[in-house]
Amino acid sequence: MIGLLRAAKLLSIALIIGFIGVAPGESPDFNAVGGPGVGVPTPGTPIGPGTPVGPGTPVGPGTPVGPGTPVGPSVPTGPGVPSTNLTCDRAGNGGETDIGVTANSIKLASTMVQTGTGSSFLGDSPTGMNAVVRKINSQGGICGRFLELELRDDIWDASRGLGYIKSFIAEGNFALPVVPSSEGLTAAIEAGEIRKAGIPVIGTDGMLKQQYEDPWVWPVATATVSTMRIIAKHAYAKGARCFGIVWDTRYRFGKEGEEAFVDYVESLPGARVCADQGILPARASYSTEIQTFNSACDHKCDAVALLLEPQTALTWMKGRPQVGSKVTSGAQTLFNEGFARNCGADCAGFHMWTGYNPPIDALASLPGVREYVNDVRAVSPTIDIYNQFLEGAYLGMTIFVEALKAVGPELTRANLARVMNSQPFRHDIAQKLSWSVANRNANCSAQAFLVKVQQGSFIGFGSAQTGFIEDPKC
Repeated sequence: MIGLLRAAKLLSIALIIGFIGVAPGESPDFNAVGGPGVGVPTPGTPIGPGTPVGPGTPVGPGTPVGPGTPVGPSVPTGPGVPSTNLTCDRAGNGGETDIGVTANSIKLASTMVQTGTGSSFLGDSPTGMNAVVRKINSQGGICGRFLELELRDDIWDASRGLGYIKSFIAEGNFALPVVPSSEGLTAAIEAGEIRKAGIPVIGTDGMLKQQYEDPWVWPVATATVSTMRIIAKHAYAKGARCFGIVWDTRYRFGKEGEEAFVDYVESLPGARVCADQGILPARASYSTEIQTFNSACDHKCDAVALLLEPQTALTWMKGRPQVGSKVTSGAQTLFNEGFARNCGADCAGFHMWTGYNPPIDALASLPGVREYVNDVRAVSPTIDIYNQFLEGAYLGMTIFVEALKAVGPELTRANLARVMNSQPFRHDIAQKLSWSVANRNANCSAQAFLVKVQQGSFIGFGSAQTGFIEDPKC
């Protein structure tokens, strides 16, 4: 009913005042919270009429896109948001403009991982999300609306996560920002729940490829499959020809990443996968698997990649497996201080990969990176600022907030989707991020950092001087 009322209102406005078009080639642009040259209104700033929109742009969910479009709300493709006479404050923001939106609040929900295997690297993500929510609400919210974020621990279980997400939809939440638990989100995507509801999912971690296939999901991370191809590309450029990979067989990120790694290596002239070892996570010992892996490598593996969660990787490394003679790499799941410190001398010189700019060396002085560190430490002073899923959650929530600001007082899911699909986002944590209806891969690059060890103990991370490397298939 709300959607029909809003659509009727927009149509009436359109008939009275018409639409204002965007000149060809123009691309609206804005920066992230706190960055120089912010181009979005701060809370309390009137927006007024005149925001551009393309003629015929669909308004509200349920608009068909064309033949063959799956059943469920389509994603609007217009370049802007409808013009209204609303103002960016509580008194004039239009009140209940969509599901989960009132004059005072925006109702949000997300699954997280606080217990079980995935908590070793995903557990800090809620701190990144809450840091942004806290800051925005302390500034008066967005157009007078405060963010209300509910988080539920699904223990990285697909069926439990799916159940929670279905509940979030039924309970009338406006959007699902970040969603650090990838297993449940993937189950919801595959079940068609996200598309049927037309509920925006913004800022996800990119662990599974399904996040890049749903038009209502906007990942900020470099996909696991992209990272694995980048790892192989970098090693090949360093002269590696005999590759090894160790991967998690229980969770889907392991199998997807392994397949992408193997397929790409086998496409490289003269290269082959010498050792391909899948292991179950959270085992007390991997002595048999390590013996098999070492026999397959036979001291010839130039490059080895670990696609594991931290505790499993620690157990694996303590068993003395062969490592790459040229480079050994860890996926983003291992890029955190806890793993590096516990691994110590066994991980000296390891390359840890990320699609972001972490607070390391010169990157720590970037304004947006400094702001990230200050914001998360304001919530938790001892938080691991090097955890890449914490950094990604902060970035995802920041972009979600900036998109809400760009929409302004006439807050609807359709208007939010238009902004996400038409406006580039810039933040020091990542390279420019830009989505469209046809392209969900906004982040296609990764860079490596070294695990530095002195006298057998971890002393910090340092740049591996790789710079951002592009996924060759993105």
